[in-house]
Amino acid sequence: MTSISLTAPRALALAAAALLCGPLAAPARADVAPGQQRTIVAVGVATANVTPQDRKSNDSIKAAVDAAQAQALPDAIREGREYAEKLATAAGVTLGDLLTISNAPASPYGPFGYQFGPFGVDQYCGDRRVAIVRRDANGRRRVVGRRTRHVCIVPPRVVQQVTVTYAIAS
Repeated sequence: MTSISLTAPRALALAAAALLCGPLAAPARADVAPGQQRTIVAVGVATANVTPQDRKSNDSIKAAVDAAQAQALPDAIREGREYAEKLATAAGVTLGDLLTISNAPASPYGPFGYQFGPFGVDQYCGDRRVAIVRRDANGRRRVVGRRTRHVCIVPPRVVQQVTVTYAIAS
């Protein structure tokens, strides 16, 4: 770690910068234009495990994914409300009515949900081409052919994310 010595010119420049920037650090007032409603926005996230009855049946996997989504959604909404209450308490205001709720992702970069199966929307079973590998006389691995295998991929869990907007009670 490098240390910087504080010489007299540096100390004077630092003091001048702090003096000039002091008014900029004043707390901002929450002015609200007439007709606008003050709100608190919070995000809630919940997960649920996917446990199909038959791991080799697309219908069973799809039903398990749907059940897990139905289980996680109320938990995500509950978490969003709890976080909004914490924000309201920290801000010294009272939480009002629920105004909006959305399950649109807060970030466009993922993580991407399991609603898109590996073989298409709601398709968790399908055919995959796999290589047949053998060792040659020198011990090297060589691809000697390909075959098609029917596989089913069960997602381990589903994630539900909601954004809730509450009014601030007057």
